Amino acid sequence: MPNRTLTRKPPRFSANRMWRREEIEALGTTCPLMTAADILSISRNTAYEHASAGTFPVKVLRLGGRCRVVVEELLDLLYGEDSRREDER
Repeated sequence: MPNRTLTRKPPRFSANRMWRREEIEALGTTCPLMTAADILSISRNTAYEHASAGTFPVKVLRLGGRCRVVVEELLDLLYGEDSRREDER
């Protein structure tokens, strides 16, 4: 029998994870609030408190019972509007 190693999925949200720009861009048009919180290194409670108070650093869309964040605004917050890649303009 071949030696198999069990692989586990990485934790969904990790305070120690560093998001690369390419990974954030690959999220699509919007991402869940918890993913944005992980990218910004803030806790779940803090993210929901700011989302409900309207003080989250980027626009939060409420779709049904879910909160989504526009990825482009998140990139603008992290890298600035002027740093958008030339091929995106």
